[in-house]
Amino acid sequence: MSDKVQLATQPRGAEEGRTSANEAAFLSTYRWWLPPAALAFIFILIFADPFIGDWDALEYTLNALHGTPSSMALGRGLFIFFNHALYIVAHGVFHLQPRQAYLLFKYAVVAQGPLVVIACWVLTRDLSGSRQAATVAALLVTFSPVVVIYSGQVMTDVPALLLTTVALVIHLRGLQQRRAWLVIIGAALLGAGVNLRETVSFYAAWLVFAPFVCGWRPNRRAMLLVSLSLLVFLIFAGSGFAYWFLFDPNYRAAWYGWRESMRAESTLHPVRIRNVWPWLLFFLATSPLVLLTLPMAFVSEWRRRKLSPILLLAAIGLLANLLLLLNYSTTIGWRYLSTGLPALLPLCSLYLFRSLSKRLRTERRAFIVAAAAIALIGFSFGVYLWPVRSATVAVRAAAKEYDRELMKVPRDAVMISGAQSVAVIYWRGIGAGEWDVIGPGAGWPQGRLGNTIDDYLKSGRRVFVDTDPRWWQPCGWHVSEVNELVGIEPRFHFRRVSPAIFEIRPVDDPSAADQPHLKNLSPENRSEDVKRCFNSG
Repeated sequence: MSDKVQLATQPRGAEEGRTSANEAAFLSTYRWWLPPAALAFIFILIFADPFIGDWDALEYTLNALHGTPSSMALGRGLFIFFNHALYIVAHGVFHLQPRQAYLLFKYAVVAQGPLVVIACWVLTRDLSGSRQAATVAALLVTFSPVVVIYSGQVMTDVPALLLTTVALVIHLRGLQQRRAWLVIIGAALLGAGVNLRETVSFYAAWLVFAPFVCGWRPNRRAMLLVSLSLLVFLIFAGSGFAYWFLFDPNYRAAWYGWRESMRAESTLHPVRIRNVWPWLLFFLATSPLVLLTLPMAFVSEWRRRKLSPILLLAAIGLLANLLLLLNYSTTIGWRYLSTGLPALLPLCSLYLFRSLSKRLRTERRAFIVAAAAIALIGFSFGVYLWPVRSATVAVRAAAKEYDRELMKVPRDAVMISGAQSVAVIYWRGIGAGEWDVIGPGAGWPQGRLGNTIDDYLKSGRRVFVDTDPRWWQPCGWHVSEVNELVGIEPRFHFRRVSPAIFEIRPVDDPSAADQPHLKNLSPENRSEDVKRCFNSG
């Protein structure tokens, strides 16, 4: 099992020889990368979302069906139009219907989960020269809660991880082999990754500094190649958004609407110093051993080789995660901390394997202990997070069948459905109805809920509220919305249309005399639900 850790910076001839050998030996090393990938595939299938996924996932699904870019950020065009092409083919060949399209999109992401494991194995092997360290990195991905959970949803996070890692592998090999065309392809793929997740743009620093850390002299040829790489990166990153923004007024209006909603959302979650605590918590949840070993890994590598390619990449990955502190999403979304994961894995896994080898005196024992520790920590996090996830999965599973509830109200009703607002939007997008929503988060009329309902009623619209407690979390920033909803009960009358859905009527309507008991939604009346809250601080 001997496979000595090699230095990643060697003379040009040695680099070319080692890289060519790595390419030729990839399939023959399947026993190292295939088990982690297969295990990841099993985990992903077990934890796959019962429906589509987070709020964003439903929007992506509708965008992919209609072939329109998302209004979010730069449009997420690569993800959406790739899925749109899949749907066109599946619809034409297999007569796939819009209601089942989400399955196609979801399992396309499922298939990419194991590929992320393999890509991280290759990147770590290329940087470290160690198959054991690469397999440790692959296991860290396999047992990452974020990777496993979001590999089973129609979300961009895992495809972005895959494309980023593949781009880094190709760009690194271009630098090692002195092949400019590989460097340019790597830059193009990295730029394309920005159209999956905009945070991939943080890796642009790698294009600037990596050539010189990998041994290139700062001469005219190198400077020209770096400049060309950046130009290609920018073209692939921003040309799609620029086209839609400049030439599509509907997209431009939707984008400004998204920006306003983000401004409203940021007021609920302001950027402040205390955000470092959820940042650390979410970083820990993404990959515990990466965060715990990171400081020692930096110090150890600097003492050994100063600024090496593996250290530079890790520094860029850490910077990418630190930049997330400048956005409010860090406090509410743990998945964002996967941004720097591909860059941090090689250094941390190499350090973990080296340090254990030194302590245990054999590489075999070091590898077994590292694998066991990763698995133990991964299972421990799974046990801790399972109750939180179970509640979320129940909401998602109900969203799959929520159209049955919507059939009980008019096709143009206004729905106040809490966590099921995303389901209302989805089923409207599918064409099942024309409902409007008063949704949580950026869509919630904070302090004006009663007036908003009055405005709808005066315009002749019918408004309904779903009082099922499962859709109203008594946690964190949801509490103010729940309390405001509870507070409208004396202002209106209500008519029951199903066990949990009530029509909201003006207070002077004597025919609406049912009691919705909205006070049952308030946190003080739901002590058991409050105990299950996952509060990020």
